[in-house]
Formats: sequence, structure tokens, C-alpha cells
Amino acid sequence: MAQSESTMATPGGAAGPAAGAVPGTQRKVLVTGFPVQIARQVARELVLAGDHVLLLHREKFTREAALFAEQLAVGPGRLELLWGDILDLDLGLAGPEVRRVHAEVEEIHHVAAVQYLAIDGARMRAVNVEGLREVLELALGMRRLRRICHWSTAFVAGGRSGVATEDELNVGQTLRNDYERSKLEAEELARQAMSRLPITIVRPPILVGDSQNGEVQRLDGPYLLINAIVHAPVHTAVPLPGQGRYPLHLLPVDFAVRAAVALTRHPEAAGGTYHLVDPDPMSAYEFFCAVADAAGRPRPTVFLPGALSRALLGLPGVRSLVPNERSFVEWFDTDIRFDDRHARRLLTPLGLTPPPVRSYVDVLVRYVRESNS
Repeated sequence: MAQSESTMATPGGAAGPAAGAVPGTQRKVLVTGFPVQIARQVARELVLAGDHVLLLHREKFTREAALFAEQLAVGPGRLELLWGDILDLDLGLAGPEVRRVHAEVEEIHHVAAVQYLAIDGARMRAVNVEGLREVLELALGMRRLRRICHWSTAFVAGGRSGVATEDELNVGQTLRNDYERSKLEAEELARQAMSRLPITIVRPPILVGDSQNGEVQRLDGPYLLINAIVHAPVHTAVPLPGQGRYPLHLLPVDFAVRAAVALTRHPEAAGGTYHLVDPDPMSAYEFFCAVADAAGRPRPTVFLPGALSRALLGLPGVRSLVPNERSFVEWFDTDIRFDDRHARRLLTPLGLTPPPVRSYVDVLVRYVRESNS
């Protein structure tokens, strides 16, 4: 049976109306996916804006969720913990909680997903596809629902090259792993539900740490090379997979969250799909040169053919250690650009444009250096 716990505090620590909140402006928002970083940052963004967040978490993360709630207890909004599971009927919520959610929830950020490639494909599909299905089923009974934000990924484009638009989904592209396959299927499910529910789909690329403090949950993906460069001997240049000439699609997690929240509340964004990307991405080589410059290390001068890099990372024993790095090498070596004209049309007037990578690369490097010190 699900359990709930709420936390809200005034500056003096007594329970009561949240400090700074304007009566009648709070939205009640359900957020899935804790403890992943995106879910944490969405919840933080909303609580600091004065909203009432219902944060769904599994029983095994109860203590971690409670600690997170303590951190936000002085915010102008409110964080309430809901113990449940997206794979269960009604997300594992008890009857009274289901009735309350149906009556009160106005917005959903569905973040929950599995992307770690070592996970069994059936489990990945269960979470990424069937988990979304359960969320949509519950949403059908929500009487005050204004919007659902489904967090997808730009990499539903798979192994295709050229330009991928926001309106495209399944165009016969090669899907290189279970993650891409499951996220494409989930998007198809979300699109089918748009006739019955107000859904906005956001597609971020590879997310890196917060552009202000560098914070990131795991040092995987591009951090494999960032970490290697930062901690290489002073005069050693780290080799790169491929030639590094293709765009490397990165976005700081804090901007992705702000953009997604803005689109979720934009009256024109319902029923749309939006690429949250840097419209002028650096090439992989340019990015890792910038990393080397910030770290005080030599720029890369040696390149491993992409096929060789993938083969090395696919060897038995290596594959299980670095499964996400193998997919990163595939993304690293793909000549694709993501058209974001719909996202830019709605976000630019709000003053939301992706920060240039060069403006925060030193922050990423500093965080990696301090994390390993």
C-alpha cells in the first residue's frame, strides 16, 4: 500500500503557508522518476516557484527522498512524498490517494525511465513503455489536469544522419539499442494519447551537469573522456574515438528543466514535440579541446577509428563495465542535427536560449576535478 508524507516549512520552521507563496497560484504537480537528477531538478524548480509537488518514489528510495525533501523544506512551495511504483496499477497508490490525485493534480512531469544499457531489454521496455502507459491511464481520471510533460530523448532518431525534425518519429531509422527502441515506442504511445490528453513531449540530447555548479548524478557518457582528460598526466593528450568532426549534442540539465517547465505551461505547446538542443553545437573535437584547455591539458591529437572504439567497448568484460559509454561512442560518431524551430519559437520570447557550451565547460571540468579529489 502506498504511503504519503508532506514537508513544508516557513523560515521559522513552523508548519503553515509556504513563505512567499501567493494564494491561489500554486499548481499541484506529480513528478515521477526520483531519484534521477532530472526528477530532482524538476521538483526543485517547481517548489522554488511556489508549486505543490507530489514526488513519486519507490519504497527503496524512501530515506533518500526524505533527505531530499528536507533540503526543499524552506522553499516557497511544498514537496510531498508519494510511495508507489509506475509499473503498478494506479502507480501503486492506495484508493484515497488515487481519488485525491484524480481531484487535485493539474500537471505531470513523467521523467521515470531506464537508460542504463546493462539493464535487461524486457525490464527497460517495461519501465519506459508500460510505465508511461500506467501514468496515462491514471491521468485519464484527473479532473483538473492541464498538461503532461513526457520526457523523451533526441536519440529516438537512432542511427540516422542528416536533419531530424521535431514532427518526425518513426522514419525507418536504425535503432541501436534497447533504450532507443523503448523510447521510440513510448513516444508512439504518447502521441496516440494526445487525442485524449494534453501532452507535451520534450526531447533533450545528452544531458551534462548543471551549468552553474557542474552537479551531475553519474560520471558516465561524455564524462568518460572528460574524466580521462582532467586526470591525465600533464603532458599527455587523450585520444578521441572517431575524428570528432560531427556535432556533439550536449545540454546542461538545468536549462533542459527550465525549458521543459516553460513548455509544459505554454498554451501553444500541448500536442507538440520539442527538441531541447543547442542550435549551434560544437563538434566533438571542439568540445574536448575546450575541456582540455579548461583542464590545462594538451588537446587531443590521436584519433581511434569509430569502428575500433565500438569494437573495444563491445568486448566481453568491457561491455558490462561501460555499456553507456558504448552508446555514447555511437552518438559521438553520428552525423545528425536536430531541428528545434518549434521549441525556439516558443522559448525565445521567454528569454530561454541554451547557454553556449564554452560558457560552462570550465564548470563541468571543475566539478569532475573536485569529485575525484
